[in-house]
Amino acid sequence: MKKALLSLIFISFCFIANAQKSDSTHTHYAFYRGFSTHETELKSKKGILNGEYIIFKGGKKTGVIGYYKNNERVGRWICYNSKDSIDQIYNYTTKTLIFNKPDKRITYYIDSLKDGDKVIYPAKIMGYLGLFLLTRIYVPPFEIQRSVGEFNLYFIFTLDKDGKLVKYETKVASLNYNKVEEVNLRKLKPEDFEFSPAKVNGKNVACVMVFKGSLGVNLNH
Repeated sequence: MKKALLSLIFISFCFIANAQKSDSTHTHYAFYRGFSTHETELKSKKGILNGEYIIFKGGKKTGVIGYYKNNERVGRWICYNSKDSIDQIYNYTTKTLIFNKPDKRITYYIDSLKDGDKVIYPAKIMGYLGLFLLTRIYVPPFEIQRSVGEFNLYFIFTLDKDGKLVKYETKVASLNYNKVEEVNLRKLKPEDFEFSPAKVNGKNVACVMVFKGSLGVNLNH
């Protein structure tokens, strides 16, 4: 009876040890949309992210650090402007924006606001890096590619009450030029649609968020 029990314990131990070994992780360097990354994935399931995840802004300068569990983002993800300057903290588990650094280039439009309303404005999840990935797909209209001068450039994001991007437009404007174009949402990645929602008096509301930049055209370069 004791031998049988010991054998059973031994078999159970081997099963647990093998399960732990199969689920152990390994780290490697990879790429995310043009940025270098340091990824951790399951050995038992190649390509399934599980553990620490870092996006580098350049060289070994950290841009974003967070964690995956079974290929889903979990817990706090921290985005950096520079080595010691935090741009955003977002908790993917609780779907909570913990901190977001204000940006003077962004304006917001919410219908029916009244004096005294308590407003929380939306933010692009992953902060400035998230905005950069959204805006870098922009291609200037052909007619101004042959012009010279400075143009105001607006990226207009229409968000529903849950913070999902439902419409994306660009606007180029100057004294003698004004053009609005709609971006095909099929060109975007799933994470491009993710914003934290706007809230008025604790209730989610739809919002338009506008990021202003500039466009300089110089035919000599």
